[in-house]
Amino acid sequence: MSLNIRYKLSLAFLLTAAITVGGMFVFFQWSFSHGFMNYIQSQELRKADDLVEELQNIYAQDGNWQSLEGNSMRWQRLHRRLLFSHFDEMLPPPPPPPPGMRGPRHPPGPRGNSFTARLSLLNKEKKILIGHFSRSGKITMQPLTVDGETVGYLGITPPEVLSNDLELGFIQQQSHTFALISIATFIIALAIALPLAWQLVRPIRKLTEATHQLSSGEYKTRIDIEQKDELGQLSADFNRLAATLEANEDARNRWMADISHELRTPLAVLKGQIEAIQDGVRTASAENLRILHTKIQQLSRLIDDLYELSLSDAGALSYCKSDIPLVKTLRSVIEDFQVAFEQKNILLSSNIHLSEDKLVYADEARLNQLFSNLLTNSLRYTDSGGQLKITARCEARTVIITQEDSAPGVANGDIPHLFERLYRADSSRSRETGGAGLGLSICQNIVNAHEGSISATPSTLGGLEISIFLPLSQRIKW
Repeated sequence: MSLNIRYKLSLAFLLTAAITVGGMFVFFQWSFSHGFMNYIQSQELRKADDLVEELQNIYAQDGNWQSLEGNSMRWQRLHRRLLFSHFDEMLPPPPPPPPGMRGPRHPPGPRGNSFTARLSLLNKEKKILIGHFSRSGKITMQPLTVDGETVGYLGITPPEVLSNDLELGFIQQQSHTFALISIATFIIALAIALPLAWQLVRPIRKLTEATHQLSSGEYKTRIDIEQKDELGQLSADFNRLAATLEANEDARNRWMADISHELRTPLAVLKGQIEAIQDGVRTASAENLRILHTKIQQLSRLIDDLYELSLSDAGALSYCKSDIPLVKTLRSVIEDFQVAFEQKNILLSSNIHLSEDKLVYADEARLNQLFSNLLTNSLRYTDSGGQLKITARCEARTVIITQEDSAPGVANGDIPHLFERLYRADSSRSRETGGAGLGLSICQNIVNAHEGSISATPSTLGGLEISIFLPLSQRIKW
């Protein structure tokens, strides 16, 4: 069975909480047990001070430990007398036997785990003279000194287990408290994990639903951004993707409609002219044939431009790049258009500040096509009696070519769309003058293929200003 991400997150939170709480419970249990045992031992050492002092007095009087060595009776009387008032580990008197039963013949001795049973006397060589011997080797030694010299040690063996009811009860109470705290903590983690997991998954579910809508073609789908974290950033990226797909879908629909419109017009003119000649309304004169030929040329140019633009979009245009002096190509194109501009009474001037050593890594034929398309565009749209100014300069490692023409201008709202396919700022212009609106799109693709950029702004001369930025060649000469 596959779990959804909400339950996976909940299980991850709960597993983390369980491991953390369980680890803390075990650690606290271990820490408390060891700490409590150390506390018991420190208390025992403190309460054995009187016994230490008495042992030191005995040695000072006798000069040795012979009076205590092997003398268990005196050893027991000694620490019973001195320690009885401080400790309760010794067994209390036995309770009276039930009626009809006899009690024990002898009172029980001290318990093996009691404090008195864990005391021992060692000489200065740490050899046990009397008392308890620790098989584990763990023993705490309190030095016995006389006149500044260590004459022996009082050994205290740590208890293996706690036998005092109060101590055991205290430890059990603490363990029970730790267990309750652990269970309460886990329940609180459970109460927090489920809503938190739902809160984290909620934007993901929105993204999933929106993605399904987007994949179904609903490109207007958007997500309300409620967070500023990674999920919020992902939602913002989704909205941008949806907006891009919506714009591309609108552009595709407009592109198909524009192509159909551009092809339908010359075909309708051709069909009408040919039907008129077939019906005898018009004769197959040289003038009528010239009109038919013009329309066929216009249709052929449109088809060629569409094919060239499709190749440019697919990156299939052939580019034979090499280091070339840009100034030669630019001046050659300007000279080729000089006569055409003079015939339309448009002043064509250039101000080129480029030396021949300023090289660009480019395809000379494509740059020639780029400059020719731009000059053709200005020749078509600039009114007679106007002017076209071309400037070229170099800044840092970039060549900047600017083309400014005079009226008519382009509305500010139309400038951002000039490089779109089949877009014309004035849809009422005749196609004989305005073309199909593909020239600037082809120019943009050529510039992009040369790692440059192209932009359009209003011209100070009243028309349009086109700026081209091309990087200078940085290839290493061997």
